Amino acid sequence: MCLLGGCATVRYYGQAARGHWQISRAKQDIDTLVVDPDTAPALRQRLARVKDMRAFAIERLGLPDTGSYESYADLERDVTLWMLTAAPELSLEAKTWCYPFVGCLAYRGYFNRALAAKAAARLAGRGYDVALHPGLAYSTLGLANDPVLNTMLVYDDVRLAGVLFHELAHEQIYVRGDTAFNESFAGAVEQLGRERWARARGLDWDAAGWAAEAAQEESFNGLLLAARDELERLFGSALDDAAKRRGKDEIYARLERDYADWKNSYGGLDRYDHWFAGDGPNNARLALLATYQLAVPAFLRLFAESGESFPAFYAAVQALGEAPADERWRRLDSLLDEPSE
Repeated sequence: MCLLGGCATVRYYGQAARGHWQISRAKQDIDTLVVDPDTAPALRQRLARVKDMRAFAIERLGLPDTGSYESYADLERDVTLWMLTAAPELSLEAKTWCYPFVGCLAYRGYFNRALAAKAAARLAGRGYDVALHPGLAYSTLGLANDPVLNTMLVYDDVRLAGVLFHELAHEQIYVRGDTAFNESFAGAVEQLGRERWARARGLDWDAAGWAAEAAQEESFNGLLLAARDELERLFGSALDDAAKRRGKDEIYARLERDYADWKNSYGGLDRYDHWFAGDGPNNARLALLATYQLAVPAFLRLFAESGESFPAFYAAVQALGEAPADERWRRLDSLLDEPSE
């Protein structure tokens, strides 16, 4: 007999152990694959690029040489794991789950899609807004010498380099229990590293194209942030729950209309359609926005304040991570409030 959700917990850790075992079993040494004549030419070329990306991360970005990304694993599927996020029906505060070693996180990863869907349904039945999204990368924070996965090779070289730099950044600095801090820091390293790698390798770095994409993302995030601000005011108001539910429905309906207009203004750009797929946007999806994106500009400004020196930047981030959470985020908020140059 299982009590207080114990069965679900056992099932969760069971599927996590099986998923990790599958990855470990599939690992092959990249050096061996690159020289093996039986390796498909296209894969050999990508893995040779990975070797170069990893060397660049260590030598030029100052990221740790932990043994991660020296191996490759083909999982024979398109998605590594499914990420579950949740938030209460009338709150934008993400639900967290706590784990050994890493502390509490604002998401739960499932290698088994059916178990992820059941967990989402259970939370929805308890009144949570939920979201499931596919994850293509997987990190143990360097505890298990993570491999490059076949699911990661869908990215072009520049984006793949960014993903590797992002994951290695987690191995450089990780603050227990602060998902938004960790993901925003890694997102900043991803942005800084991929441009430097592309330019150093003489690739065609389309600065204007990347700037346009960043501007599009900032503009789209503006829609989400406006809705988020409205929802926070609504949820914090003295209205009763029934009135808050009506207001919430109106705000999300308006967001969908605003997105349709925004999309048309960008010539039908469909990059963000996934936000409105299925049942559409909800509190869990907006909580995810805060988790992964909102503090990236603060870390980019901190990098500039550090003289664009990666060692100085990491020292500053480490100091922030060691500060109490409220002090840490006051500093990040002050960086976000600084005017752009």
